[in-house]
Amino acid sequence: MKQLRKTEWQKGYPIKKNLALCAWVLMLLAGFAGILSHPENIPSLVACVLALAGAVLTLPRLIRYCRKTYHSMPVLNRRLTKEEQEELVEHEIFKTIKNHCGGQILLKVRTGSGLMEVMF
Repeated sequence: MKQLRKTEWQKGYPIKKNLALCAWVLMLLAGFAGILSHPENIPSLVACVLALAGAVLTLPRLIRYCRKTYHSMPVLNRRLTKEEQEELVEHEIFKTIKNHCGGQILLKVRTGSGLMEVMF
């Protein structure tokens, strides 16, 4: 659990979630405030309606982004629960990949049957 949270904070995902949520709320409030304060000014009314439309259209993506448990494992978010993901990487040791072979990355993966090399 500590390794996943450490990776999430190193990549800044909790901060990014909060910033995205704050930007969305600001867009929503700006739209409502503009409509309520100056309804007779047509250009500002159009801008406010566009801000509200942007807030409504980005809401599903924002919800999907905020509901992800761990952004560093995007494929596993759809298949495993948070507890299963934490259990999966509990005793893993993560290292930076340094082996480059002609522009390709050589990755050694530990599987149940042994060690396997994968080229990307």
